[in-house]
Amino acid sequence: MDIQLSRRIVLFFLSVFLCSGCTTNKDEQVAPTAKNGFLDLTSTNVNSGLTIPLSGEWKFYWNQFILPRKNAKDSNDQFIFKKSPSVWNDTEYFGTTVGSFGYASYELDIKLSKDSPAMAMYIPDIGTAYELYINGELLSQAGIVSKTANNSKAQYRPQIITLPNIDHLNIIIHVSNYQNLWGGYWYPIQLGKVETIFRERQIQSGLSIAVCIAAGMMACYNLIFYIFRRKDTTPILFEIHCILILLRALTTGERIGHLAFDFLSWEILNRIEYFSTFCSGPVLYTFLYRFIPNEFWKKYGFYFNFPLYTMCVLILTTPNTFYAIFLNPLLFYIFFTVIPGWMIMILIGVFKKQKGAWVLLMGYFGLMVANVNDSLVIFGLLNSFYMIPYGQIFLIISHSIIISKRYSNSLTESENISHQMKTLVTSTQKIMSSPDYTSAAKSALEILSENNKDNKELYIFLPDTSGKTWKRYSIDTKFDLKVTEVSDLIEDRSSGLEFNRLKEPIILNDRLFLPITQKEHIFLILDIPAKSFTRNESDMDWVQGIAYALTLSLQNLMRQDINQLAIIGELTSEIAHDIGHHVLLIQKSLQYIELNPTLNFTLFKQAKKEIEALSNLSVDILEFSKKRIFLDLKLINAKDFFSSVEEDLILLFENSDIKLNFQNLSSDWIKIDELRMRRVCLNIAKNCLDLKEEVSEFSVLIQSENSALIIIMEDDGPGINDNLKDIIFNTKLESSKPQGTGLGLSIVRKIANAHGGEILLTSNPKGGTRFSILLPLS
Repeated sequence: MDIQLSRRIVLFFLSVFLCSGCTTNKDEQVAPTAKNGFLDLTSTNVNSGLTIPLSGEWKFYWNQFILPRKNAKDSNDQFIFKKSPSVWNDTEYFGTTVGSFGYASYELDIKLSKDSPAMAMYIPDIGTAYELYINGELLSQAGIVSKTANNSKAQYRPQIITLPNIDHLNIIIHVSNYQNLWGGYWYPIQLGKVETIFRERQIQSGLSIAVCIAAGMMACYNLIFYIFRRKDTTPILFEIHCILILLRALTTGERIGHLAFDFLSWEILNRIEYFSTFCSGPVLYTFLYRFIPNEFWKKYGFYFNFPLYTMCVLILTTPNTFYAIFLNPLLFYIFFTVIPGWMIMILIGVFKKQKGAWVLLMGYFGLMVANVNDSLVIFGLLNSFYMIPYGQIFLIISHSIIISKRYSNSLTESENISHQMKTLVTSTQKIMSSPDYTSAAKSALEILSENNKDNKELYIFLPDTSGKTWKRYSIDTKFDLKVTEVSDLIEDRSSGLEFNRLKEPIILNDRLFLPITQKEHIFLILDIPAKSFTRNESDMDWVQGIAYALTLSLQNLMRQDINQLAIIGELTSEIAHDIGHHVLLIQKSLQYIELNPTLNFTLFKQAKKEIEALSNLSVDILEFSKKRIFLDLKLINAKDFFSSVEEDLILLFENSDIKLNFQNLSSDWIKIDELRMRRVCLNIAKNCLDLKEEVSEFSVLIQSENSALIIIMEDDGPGINDNLKDIIFNTKLESSKPQGTGLGLSIVRKIANAHGGEILLTSNPKGGTRFSILLPLS
C-alpha cells in the first residue's frame, strides 16, 4: 500500500520537475538579456505568453541617486556595467569595493516592438528599499529610500505595475540598504503581457495561500491529536513543523506576511523567515527519529544539530548584520550534512522495511529537489520558477499520509486486538471444556491452524513425568490428531538444543518455539511457523494466550484426576460404613437359621435382600466418582415399602435394649429407589444403635402432609451439639466413634437430595435427636 502510493507521489513530483525543466529550456532559448545597459525586445514575441526576466548588464551607479529621465543620455555620473540581478557586495567600483550598506542606482533602457500589447511588470524583493521610475515617472516603491541609515526603512512588497503603451522604456531604480547584510537588485523583474504577468502571479499567490492553509489546518489537526493522546509526541512535532512551514510561507515567496502584517517591522519579519527555516531541521530530525529510531541519532543527534540550534539563537538575539554572516556557511552545512543525513536515516528505514519509510523518502526527496532548484535560481545558475511551495505542499501531504496511515493502522490493530480478545475468550472456553488431555491439545491445534497463513505444521510438545521424553501432538489437513513420542532435542533444527533448557521464546529456521513454564518447570512447548504468528505484538500475545489457556486446561484436568482419586477414596470409606449395616443383618439372619431351622425360608429372603443391597453399593462407587447418583425410581405404595423397612429395623434392634416404636400413617404412592431409601433408614437407625448404652427408645413416624411424605426418626439419646448441626452432613466431619468415619450421614443427604427431597436435623423436645426426611409424593 505505502510503496504504491509512494510511486504515484514521486511520479507526480518528477513530472512537475521535468515540466519545469522543459519550461526552463524554452525560456533560455528565446528570452534575450541586456547588454551595456540596453535590452532589445523588438524581435521578441511577447504574445506567446513569454515572460522576460530583466537580467544582464545594467548601469550601476554607486552612492548616487541619478535623476529620473525619459531617455538615457550622456552625463557626468560615474557608472559601471554590472551583471544583474545580483547583490552589490564586493563589487569593484572605480578602485573601491562596495560593502553591504549604502545606496545606488540601476538603469536599463528597453526597446519594444511598436505593435507590442499592453505590458506589465512583476517586481520582486529589492534589497532592501527601492523606488522604481519608468520614463521619469515613479511607478513603484517599497520602504523608504535614503542616503542615510536613520532615514531609510526596509520593506519587502512584491507588486505588479502596468506600463504605458510605448515602445521605449527607461528604467531607473533607486536602492538603499542599511539593514541587511546584502543589498542590491536581488531577483529579476519579470516583463510580459498584462494577462501573462497577472496569471503567473495569481498561480504563485494561490500556491502560497494553499501552503498557508494546508500548514495551518494540519497544525490544528495534529494539535488536537496530541491533546487527546499526549503519550505520542509525533503529532506535536508535526504540528510545530507545520507552524514553521506556515511562517516560512508567509515571509517568503509572495511575502504574504509582509503585506498582511505591514505594521510589523522588517527586522521582526526577517527574523521569523530565517528562524522558521533553520528551526525546521531539528524538528524534522526529531520527527523522523520517532518513525525510524537509530542509535546514531540517539547518541549524536544533539551534536549533529548543534549548528542549527546555535543559528536559531543568533537569529533571535542578534541583528541581521551579524547572523547573516553565517547564512552561507550554514547553507553549505545543511546541503552536505543535514539533507544527506535525512536521506541516510530514511534509507535505513526503507532497508529495514519500517512502516512509512517509503512515503517519508518520497516526501523528503521532493523537498530536497525543490530546495536545490530554488538555490540554483537564487544564485543565478538556473532559470526556472520557485518550487519551494510545491515542495512544502508535497512534504505536508506525505507527512499527513504517514500520520493518517499510522493512526489508521492503530485503529486497525485495535480492532484486530478486540477481535483476537473475543476469539481468545471463545477459544479459552473451548480448550477449558475439553474432557481430557488429547481433546485439549487437539482444540488448541485447531484454533491455531485457523490463523496459520503459511499452512505449515503446528506442534504441541508435552513432557512425561520424567522429562526425558515428550509427546508431540499435531493435526493433518483433515484435523485428525496424531500423537508421537519424541526425545527432548529439537530434531533437525538445532544441534544439541534441549527442550528442558528453553526458558524464553526463540526462533530457529523460521520456527517459533514458545515454552510455558510453571515454577521453573516447562509445562508445554508450542512449535509454530514464525511468520504466521509474529507479524505484530498482538499476534504474539494471542498465541501466548492460547498457550496459557491450554496450560490451565491441562492443570485443571490434572486436578480433576486427583479429585477423582480423592472421591473414590472417600466413597470407599462411605460404602465401608454402609456394608457394616448389611453384614450385621446377614449375620443375624444366619444365626437365627442356625438356631431355628424352621425359619430358614423367611431368614433366607432377608439375607438375600441384604446381599442385593451390597451389590447395589458397588454401583455407587462409579456414581459418586462422577458426583452424581443415578436412581432406579419405581412407583410404590408407602405402606407396603415401610412395612418391609419395619421388618429390617426389628431385626436390627434384636438383642438390644432399645425399644422400637414404628408408626406408618401413610398409604400414598411415592416414586423412590427402594434400595437407596432403605439405606437411608438403616443408616440413621445404625447411628442410634451405636449409642445403645445411652439410648432406650427409637421411634419412626411416617405420614403425609400436603404434597410431601414426612419420615420422622428420633431417639432419646444425648442429642447433638448445636455447633455440629450445620456440619454433621459434611463428608469431612470426623466421627467420634472408635470405628466410625463420619461419612454415613453424608450419604443420607445425597440420597435424599437425589430424590428431590431434603433431610432436617433438630432436637427432640423430649431429649435426643430427630431426623425429618421430606420426600415429594407422586
